[in-house]
Amino acid sequence: MKKKLLSALLALTMLLPSTFAVDLYVDGGALQTDVPPTILNGRTLVPLRAIFEALDADVTWDNATQTASAQKASTTVQVTIDNTTAYVNGRAQTLDVPAKLIGGRTMVPARFVSESLDARVLWDGNTESVYVITSDHESLVVEYLDVGQADSILLSSDGEYMLIDAGNNEDGDDIVSYLRDVGADELKYVVGTHPHADHIGGMDDVILALDVDNVLLPDTTTNTQTYTDVLDAIETKNVSVTVPIAGQAFQLGDATVSVVAAQQADNLNNTSIVLKATYENTSFLFMGDAETEVENAILSAGTNVKSNVLKVGHHGSSTSTSSAFLAAVSPNAAVISCGAGNSYGHPSATTLQKLTGVPVWRTDLNGTIIAMTDGQTCRLTAEKGTAALKPPATTPSTPSEPSTPSTSVDAGGQEDSVPSTVYITPSGKRYHYEASCAGKNATPTTLSNAKSLGLTPCQKCAS
Repeated sequence: MKKKLLSALLALTMLLPSTFAVDLYVDGGALQTDVPPTILNGRTLVPLRAIFEALDADVTWDNATQTASAQKASTTVQVTIDNTTAYVNGRAQTLDVPAKLIGGRTMVPARFVSESLDARVLWDGNTESVYVITSDHESLVVEYLDVGQADSILLSSDGEYMLIDAGNNEDGDDIVSYLRDVGADELKYVVGTHPHADHIGGMDDVILALDVDNVLLPDTTTNTQTYTDVLDAIETKNVSVTVPIAGQAFQLGDATVSVVAAQQADNLNNTSIVLKATYENTSFLFMGDAETEVENAILSAGTNVKSNVLKVGHHGSSTSTSSAFLAAVSPNAAVISCGAGNSYGHPSATTLQKLTGVPVWRTDLNGTIIAMTDGQTCRLTAEKGTAALKPPATTPSTPSEPSTPSTSVDAGGQEDSVPSTVYITPSGKRYHYEASCAGKNATPTTLSNAKSLGLTPCQKCAS
């Protein structure tokens, strides 16, 4: 009899949908529930009341129809137990998995509910975690955009946004699209850490396409076309420009962004505006392309740079991230923005070795990286993969570090070993090493002529 009962229970178990528990975070904080979020047939179900209230929605329950309703501002969402038809403001939508009763609690699809109430949902399969970012989050969210061998970082808190750098020239449209997708149609601050093309290349597109209140630029200049385009965009939109100084602070929602360094230097990398964003008991440090000279000046000034997350300077180059500076920052995680297979060998093996034991996130390996904090703990997730805790087992051969580019060639450190003939288009901002990359209207010219016109190298065919 016992054997028959056991067999029956086993058969019943095999017929049930596959489920397993996951972790749920809203705006960087863990959402504690008496029944854990659950994966059911590939979809994440979360406790109804907990998720609705975390999204600041009012909840009602109709026991007769087994229907839950959530009201937030002008949006109403309705889901019914075991029914794949749900409603948003009265419009029917079909669910892959309906609301379910699990463990005595009503469980609803996390993505449908959250996105219906204007929140973003991120799934991290490596940690089996769901991250929800509300549109009006008071906490600080930091997004390190994958823009190849370049930098672009978006900070947001309480409906206010700051963009630090804007990638290369060809990244402008993609960055604008990303900002609009996440609701950053108005930027309180746009920061060009320093005037290299891989940091300000897409900034003119951002300024012209979106509402920008303030632009922060370092106390330096260059005569490149890329830099001129940024200044023209600022003038066209009549945007206020600030040249920040060390110690100055800017409020971004409930977060504070302080200027750690902003100095003049012959090396444009060392004119980088270094910023530290603080939210309650957590902080993020953004180094731009600042090198050890700047790091030493920061240490000599006695500035507190201890931070939870470090955006490693100069794409992980060996000219940045000295051991002394890294010890002062003492990060819980590090982020390196670099392009896959870049010709500079970034990040350098030396820098990775110094970071041994620190979780290292890289845009070339992880894609866009998103960090969230509830003021006590920082949590990071990415489009693909997870952080590495140690450098590669074998040290790859690393090309020599490129010399600092001159102020007349805004290549972000581009090496000079390039063809003497390049290709340009009548309205282009860049010169190309390959005619196929330039397009059908391309005409050949000499490299020196392209440079004299203030054009910058295309990063796609330059790598």
